[in-house]
Amino acid sequence: MAKVGEGDKRWIVKERDDGANVNNWHWAEKNLTAWSQQRLTEMLVGVAGLDEATGKGKCKITALEKMEGDVTIQFRKQKKFPLYELEITLKWKGELWDADGKVLTEAEGKIKIPDLSEETYDDLEMTTILDDEKKDKLPLKEAMRTTGCKNIRLACMAFVKELKESIASGEGQALAGKSAAITKDATAKSALNTYVTSNAESSKVADIKFKYSFSPPVPVIYETLLDTDRIRGATASDAKMSKEVGGKLMMFSGAVEGENVSLTPFDGTTATIVWKWRFSTWQPNHFSTVTITLTDKDGGCQLELSQTGVPEEEKERTEQGWKGLLFERLKAMLGGSVMG
Repeated sequence: MAKVGEGDKRWIVKERDDGANVNNWHWAEKNLTAWSQQRLTEMLVGVAGLDEATGKGKCKITALEKMEGDVTIQFRKQKKFPLYELEITLKWKGELWDADGKVLTEAEGKIKIPDLSEETYDDLEMTTILDDEKKDKLPLKEAMRTTGCKNIRLACMAFVKELKESIASGEGQALAGKSAAITKDATAKSALNTYVTSNAESSKVADIKFKYSFSPPVPVIYETLLDTDRIRGATASDAKMSKEVGGKLMMFSGAVEGENVSLTPFDGTTATIVWKWRFSTWQPNHFSTVTITLTDKDGGCQLELSQTGVPEEEKERTEQGWKGLLFERLKAMLGGSVMG
C-alpha cells in the first residue's frame, strides 16, 4: 500500500520512467473497428431471405456497403469491456423463378441498420429498401424484410457474442493487432485508387515478370484465378471474374478492370490465362497484357506471370499489388512460395 501523500509506483504512470500502464489500471482503449467490419462482412454477406433450395428463387445479402461508427475495447482498473455503436448499410439482390426454374423477375435493394449498439442489441431496428418498387418485385422485398431481417439480426447477435467472448477470454489484444493490420492493408489498397496518370507523363511502358510455386495442382489455381468468390476472399474486397473468353473482370472494388483474352484449361502439363488488364486510374483506354502460365511441377503448380505494357511510372506499384495484395494472400490460403 502506498504511504499517505505518495503515489504507488505500480499504478501512477507519471511516476514511472517507462510510463507503463501497469495491468491497465488507467483508462485505455484499443480499436477493433477494422476487424469488426471484416468480421461483419464475413457473417452478413450471404445471409438469405429466400433460399434457392425452395425452388422459388433466391435472395441474399451481397455486400456490406457501408459501416460507420467505432468498436473499441475499454480498459479500466483491470476490467475490460467492448463499446460499439455502428450504422450499417447492406446490399441485397434476388430473383424469382417459375416452375421450370426460369427467372421471372429480378430485384435489388438495401437494408439499413441505423444503430447497432448495446442499447439496441435486443431490439435491432432495420429498414428494407427496394430500388425499383414494382409489383412483381415486391415478394423479394418482403422476403428480405421478414426472413432476411430475422437472419441478419441473428448474425449481428452472433457477432456481438463473439466480440464479448473474445475480449473476456483475453484475445482482445490480438484482435486489436489484427484490426491495425487490416487498417494498414486497407491503406495500401486505397493507394491503388489514388494515383492518376496525367497526360503529361511519359508514355514509356515496362514489363513485369515473376514466379510463384503453389502446393495445390494446376487445375485448382486455374479455377481460383477465375472464380469471383475466391478472388473476393483472397483480396478481402469486391471482385467479379468470368470463366468465358471475352468476359469482363474486376478486382479490388473496381481499382482493376479488364477482360479474358484467352483461357486454356489444364491439358496435363500446363494451363494459360491471358488478360487485358488495367488500373482504373490509368489513362483512358490504356491496357496492359497479363499472361499467367501454370505448369505442373510434381503435382503442385508453378505460376509464371508476365505483364507487358505497364506505364513505366506504374511498374513498382503494379508489381507490389500483384505480390502483396493477391499472390501472397493466395499463398497463405492455398500454400506455396515466391520464386522471384
